[in-house]
Amino acid sequence: MVSDAAKRAADIINGYLTAHPWDEIKHKFVAIRLSDGDSDGNLYDSKIDAVRFQLHENLCAYIAFRHIMAGVSAHEMQRYLDFNRMAYDNGFRLADPDHKVGGPDLFMPVAQFDDYGIWHAKQIIRANTSGLDWRQIPRR
Repeated sequence: MVSDAAKRAADIINGYLTAHPWDEIKHKFVAIRLSDGDSDGNLYDSKIDAVRFQLHENLCAYIAFRHIMAGVSAHEMQRYLDFNRMAYDNGFRLADPDHKVGGPDLFMPVAQFDDYGIWHAKQIIRANTSGLDWRQIPRR
């Protein structure tokens, strides 16, 4: 199920991508509130700027446009918001206004991101337990 927050976040991000030329936006960041998927309406030149201008930096997910040239779906944003919420709930500090770049980046495992990743991870486990080379696993 996709929440309204994920739909709103996807609309915001895709709106920026539609309204701005790629060369203008490719190095920008946006802060998306985890609670409702909304944004403060600003594009930031760096993650540290995005973090510093939030009232509560740990209530947002920070998205770099360089990774989403083709846009995002509401489903992808649901996974991303859920992943950030889980990280914060488990004590990770992803946003830090005192860090030189705004805090560490935490990468979502492929297996958590999509159904294909889960399928592929299971195939790797099967290959390892049966003595096969995981690089020879066919792509679906």
